[in-house]
Amino acid sequence: MAIRALNSVIVANYDTAANASWLAGTVLARDTTAGNAGRVVIATRNAAGTVTGGVVGFSSDDTARTGNTMILADPVGANFTDASGNFQSNNNGFYVTAKRAIGDFQAENVNGVTNPQAGASGFEGPRRGVGVYSTPSGQFVTDMFVSPAGAGSSASAVQTDLGTAVYAPGSLLTVSAAASGASNGRLVELVNTAWGPTVGVVDRYDSAAGLIYFTAR
Repeated sequence: MAIRALNSVIVANYDTAANASWLAGTVLARDTTAGNAGRVVIATRNAAGTVTGGVVGFSSDDTARTGNTMILADPVGANFTDASGNFQSNNNGFYVTAKRAIGDFQAENVNGVTNPQAGASGFEGPRRGVGVYSTPSGQFVTDMFVSPAGAGSSASAVQTDLGTAVYAPGSLLTVSAAASGASNGRLVELVNTAWGPTVGVVDRYDSAAGLIYFTAR
C-alpha cells in the first residue's frame, strides 16, 4: 500500500520499534506503552471513538516486507496493468502498482548502553526511524483505505466499521477501528464526527485506479 504527497510542507521523523511492520500511508499514533514514549505505532480507533496516543500523521515509508505498492503518475492516460494483473484503460492521472520491498534496517541489534535517559540500565531497545507526514492541510493520494465495496464507513463508535462508504468529495475520513484486523491503520469514511477523530477530507475518489485524493486535517 502507498501514499504520494501532492503538497506537503514537512516529513517528520519518529522512532519506532525495529520489528514494527506497516505500509506507507498507514495512519500512525503515539505509542503509550511503558518505556516506548516517543515512538509511533499503527493508529486504531477504540470503542470510545478515540485513538489512544492521538493521531500523529501518515507514514511516508514502508516497514513491511510484503504488500508494498507505489503510486505512479500517468498524465497521458495510457493503458496499464495494475498490481492484481487487471487491465486498466485510459486512466488519467495517478495509478497504483506493485513495488519491490527492500530489507533496509530489518536486522538492527542494540545491546549496549545507548541512552542515558532510559533508566538505571541505560539500555535502549532496538528501534529505527520512520518518516511521517504530520502537517495539516497536506494533499495526498493513497490506496490505504477500506474498500467501499465492503466495510468501509464508521457506522458506529464501537470497534467495527460497517456500511458502504461513498468517498464523495467533502467526505470526512477517520482511522479504521481496532477490530478491523487487516484494515488497521487504513482510512474509512467518518459518518458521524462523534465516532472518531477527523484525519482528512476527500478531494476525489478515483474508483478506476483504486485511489483516494485527500487533504489532511
